[in-house]
Amino acid sequence: MQYRLFPRESQKVSALGMGCMRLPEKDGAVDVPRAVALIRRAVDGGVNYLDTAYTYHNQQSERVVGEALRDGYRERVLLATKLPVWKVEKPEDMEAVFAEQLAKLGVEYVDVYLLHALDRKRFEKMRALGAFAFLRRLRQQGRARMVGFSFHDEADVFHEILAAFDWDVCQVQMNLLDERRQATMDGVRLAAQRGMGVIVMEPLRGGALTKTAPAEVDALYEACAPGRSRADWAFRYLLDRPEITTILSGMSTPGQVDENLRIFDAAGPGCLTAAERETLARVREAYEKRIPIGCTGCGYCQPCPQGVKIPEIFQAYDRAAMFDDRAAFRAFYAKEERPGCVGCLACESACPQHFAMPIHLRIQAIAEEMRP
Repeated sequence: MQYRLFPRESQKVSALGMGCMRLPEKDGAVDVPRAVALIRRAVDGGVNYLDTAYTYHNQQSERVVGEALRDGYRERVLLATKLPVWKVEKPEDMEAVFAEQLAKLGVEYVDVYLLHALDRKRFEKMRALGAFAFLRRLRQQGRARMVGFSFHDEADVFHEILAAFDWDVCQVQMNLLDERRQATMDGVRLAAQRGMGVIVMEPLRGGALTKTAPAEVDALYEACAPGRSRADWAFRYLLDRPEITTILSGMSTPGQVDENLRIFDAAGPGCLTAAERETLARVREAYEKRIPIGCTGCGYCQPCPQGVKIPEIFQAYDRAAMFDDRAAFRAFYAKEERPGCVGCLACESACPQHFAMPIHLRIQAIAEEMRP
């Protein structure tokens, strides 16, 4: 296992962290014996960073992680969980939720405590409610050794949040296709320059980078490094970056744990050759060329007078085209009865993106394509 350091704590952390939101399930609930065994398998293999949250697995993940940390495992790991900021309505709620989380986990402190899924609106809410004072108190009292936030918004918001508080860590979505989205890779570098630990989530884009791939992408990979898996490529893209502290993987099976341990045993900063970096750049370009619409999900077209969920449809359609997974889009589209577009053109005047094909025509074309 490769290890790195949380800069401010000089705390050794495994480059591979375990995200505990995709634990094995049985009959719609966490299969506790299998989940405990899986977490311990990862720790025994060298993983020393476990990431959970209040809401994961219908509020049961923390309890299961706490079970796995018995028998001496707590002393072997850095434990992270998150404050569900959407549940906080008054300052005292923060303390109450944190106390509940410690009880579920069966611990007296956590190593990392994050404000969960900040965007501009949630950040402004938490700042107004005194979250900074709460986090400082946790840190001073030793109930949270490091404090930070996880993030889902645009780069300018990320920069604003970085500058607002003396954070120890941040958690961002980053992978081969998100280098210029959300926090961006430039934002990752900025956080590292500020002395923060950078935790990466969604390194495989929810599995999309490994589940399916266009033929041209697999051909590029195979020509450069025959036999290397898509997961190996995706993780190496991140492991090559010294600014990144640890990379979370939501592992669900022993096979996934073992494969990830193998990858993270072999790769570290500077692991990519010039040819491999060029291959990854060409892979990104190949994926991006397959995007038929390019909707950013800004939502200016909403609400549609007819109730058509335009951003959801367009972004799902783009994902299916990128990853050559039409079946996924057909399943998404069939989930609920969708009202039809009547061509009122309200969306056309509201959309700032000026697509090559007018929105109403694209919606109508997709509906025709999905017709049985």
